[in-house]
Amino acid sequence: MLTNKPDNLVFLDIETTGLNPFSGAKIVEIAMLKIKDGIEEQYETLVNPECPVPPECSKIHSIYDDMLKDAPLFSDIAKDVALFIGSSTLVCHNAKFDLSFVCKELKDSGINLTSLPYIDTLFLARNHFSFDSNRLGDIAVAVGVEVEVSHRAMADVLTMISVAKYMFANMHRKGIDLINPKIFIQ
Repeated sequence: MLTNKPDNLVFLDIETTGLNPFSGAKIVEIAMLKIKDGIEEQYETLVNPECPVPPECSKIHSIYDDMLKDAPLFSDIAKDVALFIGSSTLVCHNAKFDLSFVCKELKDSGINLTSLPYIDTLFLARNHFSFDSNRLGDIAVAVGVEVEVSHRAMADVLTMISVAKYMFANMHRKGIDLINPKIFIQ
């Protein structure tokens, strides 16, 4: 749990079929962990993208077509995703990437979240720290967090929580007491 820091957070990560949701790339896995009033709640599922997963993507996240054939479509889980996020502040590493996919998939499912408050751990790393690399796994190693699996959504969420704890605590030590969420507008 994060202490003396923002509460009502949803840590979110996705895996996809490509880099751009506006060029047809789709979500194949979504994971979220909510911390609200000291209570943690998780949501995680594979998602059938209704298209083949390119081999170069499968090579990164180890999610293959045969794993997705019985997974729900995003439209089947869209309401659950929106309800889980609710009024929380989202925390992502490279938030614009994740949120562009999630908002597009939600919009395609008839749910329009026009603005979402978020904290981007990649932005925090670039602007408040001096890591050799700002990749999530590299930051985790640099701050002493063991990374067992990478490029699977829930594993990355759990890594991100540990990295965020480190960042929030060190920003507090630097005299930055409030992390103001940015607003993602689609």
